[in-house]
Amino acid sequence: MSFKLAELISVARGDSPADLVLTNARVVNVFTGEVETGNVAVYGGRIAGVGDYHKAKKVINLDGKYLAPGLINGHTHIESSMLDIGQYARAVVPRGTLAVVTDLHEISNVCGLDGIRYILSSARRLPMELFLMAPSCVPATHLETSGACVGAEELRRVLGWRGVIGLGEMMNFPGVIFGDDGVLDKINLARGKIVDGHAPGVSGRELTAYISAGIYSDHESVSLEEAKEKLRQGMYVLIREGSSEKNMEALLPLVTDKTYKRCLFVVDDRSCADLLRDGDIDAVVRKAIALGLEPVRAVQLATINAAEYFGLKRLGAIAPGYNASLIVIDNLKDFNIEMAFYNGRLVVEKKGKALFQPAEYKGKKPAHTVNIKPFSVYDLKLSAKGETMPVIEVGPG
Repeated sequence: MSFKLAELISVARGDSPADLVLTNARVVNVFTGEVETGNVAVYGGRIAGVGDYHKAKKVINLDGKYLAPGLINGHTHIESSMLDIGQYARAVVPRGTLAVVTDLHEISNVCGLDGIRYILSSARRLPMELFLMAPSCVPATHLETSGACVGAEELRRVLGWRGVIGLGEMMNFPGVIFGDDGVLDKINLARGKIVDGHAPGVSGRELTAYISAGIYSDHESVSLEEAKEKLRQGMYVLIREGSSEKNMEALLPLVTDKTYKRCLFVVDDRSCADLLRDGDIDAVVRKAIALGLEPVRAVQLATINAAEYFGLKRLGAIAPGYNASLIVIDNLKDFNIEMAFYNGRLVVEKKGKALFQPAEYKGKKPAHTVNIKPFSVYDLKLSAKGETMPVIEVGPG
C-alpha cells in the first residue's frame, strides 16, 4: 500500500504517468458547486488530480462532456427490483449508480441471514459499491407470518460484517416512542453507527421522542410541512422518488442554499420496469432538474450528500485521493449517462452498454422459499363488521 501511495503522489505531482487521463472534461465540483474545465488523472483506482495532466498509459478525450462522481443511491431495497443482484447491477450501473446503500429486510424476511450473505457475497464481484444497513424489523410487525426472525443476537453478528455501516430503517416507530425494550436493544447495538429512520406522519413530541433515540434520517415525508419539521429537529431528509411513492414534487421546495446539505435523493423501491424505462437515481436527478433545481445542486444531492451522511470515505466527489468512480454525461439537462468508470476501470460505454457480466455464484443460493397453501377466491372475501372499515388511502398521482 505504501508503494502504491507513493506512486499516486508521484502521479499527482506530475512526475509519473497515470494509468488513465480523461482529457477535455467539464468536471462537476460538488464541493464548490462549480463546473471546471480540465483533465482528470487516475492511478491505482484513485483520482490523482484534476488539472493539466497528460502523461498516461491510456488517454480518453471526453470532447467537452461532463464528468461527475458516480451516483449514490442512499436508500433502496434491491429486492423490490425483482432482479437478482447481478442483473440489478447491470440495470443500475449503466444508469450511473456506482454505490448503493440498501436495507435487505425483504430477503431476510423470507430466508434470514442466508439471504443477506448471498447478496453481499455476490455483490463483491460487481463494479458497484454495496453498503448494508442491517435490517432492524424482521418481521416488520408481530402480525406478519415471516420465514425468519432477526433478533438482537442476529443483529449483533450482522453489524460486525464487512460492508455493514449501520442499522436499517426503524419501522417500528411506536416501539421507539414508547420505549419497547426489544426495539431499544437493537438501537443500542448500533451505537456509533448510522441508524436510519422511518416515521411516516410522526410529528410533535412523538417525533422528538423518536429522534432522541439517535435516529437522524427519514425517507417517509410526503408533504413539505412534514419534511420541514423533521429537518428543523435535526433529521436528514431523504427525498424519495420511487416506483410507488413519488414525493419529489412536494418536497423539492425544501432544498435551498441553507438546507441542501441535509437533503439527499433516494428511490426506496424501484421496479425493474422503471429501471429499464426511466433509470435509477439518474431519473431522480433528471426530474429534479426538470422541476427547476440547479443541475450541479441536483448532482450534490445524489453524490456527496449521501457520502457524507453515511460516512462513505473517498466516494461522492472528483478530487485527489477519491475513488475513481466516475460517470460521463452528455449534458446537465438530459443527464444521459454515456460512460462509467468503477475504480478507474471502464465498465459502461456507448450510452449504456454494460461491459461486465455477473460472475457465477459458487455457494448455495436461496431456493424454494415461496410456499403458499391452497386457497380459493372465497378466502379473499372481507366481511363487514360494522358501518365503517379502515382502508389504505390512495394519494393522487
